[in-house]
Amino acid sequence: MSKWLIVVEETVAADAAPTHRQVKVIQQVRGNKTREEALVELRNVARRYTPDLLKGTPKLVGLDSDGSFWVLPKSGKGNVSCNLRLIEQIHP
Repeated sequence: MSKWLIVVEETVAADAAPTHRQVKVIQQVRGNKTREEALVELRNVARRYTPDLLKGTPKLVGLDSDGSFWVLPKSGKGNVSCNLRLIEQIHP
């Protein structure tokens, strides 16, 4: 079985400053799970996850065609985007 990681990529685009992008592992999927089982866990994490810059702001979570999830401000306004995805760990 594969080992899976849930990673988040947060991007902040400012008008005057260059775009800031941060990628980090937020969770290891525990146990020997198939990709489909790990995707279920990714969905659960995406529903609960709120980026620091969206704390206190209503948010929406959407599933992208590549299987990743977007966490965005519900108003559609703002300069923060957050993408959660599942990746396979290939080296310990």
